[in-house]
Amino acid sequence: MVLRSCVCHMVPQSLFAIRTIVSQEMAVFACDRCGKCCVSLGPHITIERQLNDQDYYCRSVIDNTIFPVHVDPEYREEIADEFETGNARPHDPKKKTCRFLRKNREGEGTVCAIYATRPKVCRDFRCYRMLIRNREGAICGRIIGKNTIRTDDIALENLWDGKIAALPYGDPAAWTKNVAGILSGHGYYADPVE
Repeated sequence: MVLRSCVCHMVPQSLFAIRTIVSQEMAVFACDRCGKCCVSLGPHITIERQLNDQDYYCRSVIDNTIFPVHVDPEYREEIADEFETGNARPHDPKKKTCRFLRKNREGEGTVCAIYATRPKVCRDFRCYRMLIRNREGAICGRIIGKNTIRTDDIALENLWDGKIAALPYGDPAAWTKNVAGILSGHGYYADPVE
């Protein structure tokens, strides 16, 4: 596995597996605020009790934990009004998203209204927009954000760095098709996440 860490100078290289490479660089994840994380988890947070217009006790139906949340001041009235009027379902009934996922008022994309106090299941979630499979069908890579790869496969990482990373992103559908073609030509299969 490729491990990128700032503490590599403090850890003896002999502790790592043979295929592990340690560098001084951190992989940078650039969230494009697509909201796929909140959509893929669905409406998994329920409000158990309102403490005031900004603080609540919530439950994650995924792991049944109860946790306190503090709503971003920018969204507190909207969420408090929904709760007080009995609209305890996601903010857009047509979509099965988390009730705390909101349109970003400062620009494009979405924002989590409880990001600072989100539950463990959300903090542990690893966003990816494409799975990459090898000839046997096993997952050997994940594309995170717009263009960051996570893989243990050195050949795939080299292919990504050499032929894919510099591709212009522009149209997401065209980019995905182009990437799938390149991967296919090298024995990999692109499995985009909707």
